[in-house]
Amino acid sequence: MRIFIAPILALVLTMGLRPVDLRPAAGKAGQREGVSAHRGAKIPDWRVVDEILGLEREIVFPVTVTGYSSSRDQCDADPFITASNKRVHAGIIALSRDLLRRYNPDAPFHWGDRVWIEGVGEFIVEDAMNARYRNRADIWFPDRRSATRWGVKQRKLYALPSESLYL
Repeated sequence: MRIFIAPILALVLTMGLRPVDLRPAAGKAGQREGVSAHRGAKIPDWRVVDEILGLEREIVFPVTVTGYSSSRDQCDADPFITASNKRVHAGIIALSRDLLRRYNPDAPFHWGDRVWIEGVGEFIVEDAMNARYRNRADIWFPDRRSATRWGVKQRKLYALPSESLYL
């Protein structure tokens, strides 16, 4: 059923028809789950729509975010190739091995997953950090000076849906 509903709901959302301002406060007594009452009419509870589309489950990890650049002392013998065998470019991120499924079967992320760093933006997981690090993310910068200026920050790492709503 999700296969049939998801494209329709995605179309509704892209057309701007999502009545966010009509969503009532959660937990009102007497309401059935999935349906909200508004002026006597029944409208969908958008939390249910988000769940169907896979947007409801927000995966958040508190991580230490650092910066790195392509140099042999920060990487291996070929500093311009990532652990996922891709060439480095703006917008990639390296995660500690405890967060990568390749190294840890219980980890949440795979190569190519999209993530959001609170206050920074969106990245694609394409690299791994040294095994000594835990709960870390490393943003690639084109030069050492930019990476050093970034410093060390505590941020939240959010998993983004891997499936595009716009097919």
